[in-house]
Amino acid sequence: MNSITVKLKIQKSRSNKIYLPNHILQKLNLKHNQSIPIYFGLTSSKVATIRGFNSHSNIIVITSSLMEKLLLPYKKDIMIKKEQDGLRIGPIIGIYTTDYTGKKFSNDPSNKHPFGFFFKNLLSSETKYPVYYFVFTPEEIDWGKKTIHGYFYRKNYWQKITVPFPDVVYNRIPNRSVEKKPSISNFKQTYLNFGGKMFNPGFFNKWDMYQILVQEPDTVKYIPETYMKPSFSIFKDMLKRHSIVYLKPANGSLGLGIYKVNRKSNSYLIQYRVGSKNFAVSFKKITSAYKYIFQHKKPQYYLIQQGINLIKYHQNPVDFRIQLHKDSLNQWQVIAIGAKVAGKGSVTTHLRTGGKMIDSLNYLEKVYGNNTYKILREINNMAILIARTVEEKLGSPVGELGLDVGIDTNNRIWLFEVNSKPGRSIFKHPSLKDARNKSSNKLLEYAMYLSRFTTKHSPPSKEAL
Repeated sequence: MNSITVKLKIQKSRSNKIYLPNHILQKLNLKHNQSIPIYFGLTSSKVATIRGFNSHSNIIVITSSLMEKLLLPYKKDIMIKKEQDGLRIGPIIGIYTTDYTGKKFSNDPSNKHPFGFFFKNLLSSETKYPVYYFVFTPEEIDWGKKTIHGYFYRKNYWQKITVPFPDVVYNRIPNRSVEKKPSISNFKQTYLNFGGKMFNPGFFNKWDMYQILVQEPDTVKYIPETYMKPSFSIFKDMLKRHSIVYLKPANGSLGLGIYKVNRKSNSYLIQYRVGSKNFAVSFKKITSAYKYIFQHKKPQYYLIQQGINLIKYHQNPVDFRIQLHKDSLNQWQVIAIGAKVAGKGSVTTHLRTGGKMIDSLNYLEKVYGNNTYKILREINNMAILIARTVEEKLGSPVGELGLDVGIDTNNRIWLFEVNSKPGRSIFKHPSLKDARNKSSNKLLEYAMYLSRFTTKHSPPSKEAL
């Protein structure tokens, strides 16, 4: 049965009652004065008496006593649906994260939390949908009471409210080291055991992604030649076949720890970055180049990848971040394409290493002219193919992906990396302002899809009681 969107109202009373218009009672196959369980989230349920009344509105009136017992946060537009022998109210969606750098939301009421803007942007989508939406950390979980002290963003301020375990959790743990902590993994498993839905898995290992995509006939053509644990023999052979290779940490992120090796006519140029500085060093012998890279690092934690002769912007390489999201129909959509230009002397296009954003459409039109939309279609088709393949092989729900993609001077499209928790830096470009809001909306729409509250509903009536 489809869910029904209703405007939630509160009646001050110590009784446990719910009042619904008779036309909704009929749709839900409920009867006047019937006592049934009312469900909210995964861990909250109370028996209440249903009362019908004459109205053409889509409203639900809940007594204050029942609101408090169910841990319903506040009145707003919400959805209801018949579930087994009772009535379910919802959905309630949580974003699972950590305190980052030790700063807590509760310590920053003025929103000085380092990632406050990110979560503000996400939670602001709640006003557009019949849903409760909050962010929480492991420290805010009360396992004894099966509740969470969640942070809601309402009317431009953070509000801490106790709620039951949510119907769906969006996993936004910030980094790999935190993700490995027992408290993080324990919550994931326990929450799933309660019957919850969680989307976005942990961080991807570059080699695992390579193995998934290189074995599929439809995706292998986009993947540069890559090997894990580069021995000297592999290093030497790769530089025979390719004038440029990259060495990357298999579990790396943010462009850290990457080396670019360029084979010249009589030398090997190594480029890399430490902190805020770029370095370049040249060696006559390939053995010396290999030893230099791995003098303080172990090859087993690295992979070596074919370098690509990318299209340029003012002589500097350009690559693209493709932001994809699942929508309310469980379908992948490309939401944004951001073009990034490498900084002078930098081995990556990351903004933190000197890269900069440019308008992707304007740039592609200058490069390809009338063929621009053909290239964009190819990028779009490739991105959706990659997303579908990755999700299918992982076997768990994925709501967003960030793909790092390049185009070589022969117009061939290449995939460099698949990011499970893509950053939001591309949305800082003015051309992608609308895409940022669309991205936030799609995250919530997909979470609502997973909650099994259908979003095909009639709007709530504005008529007051």
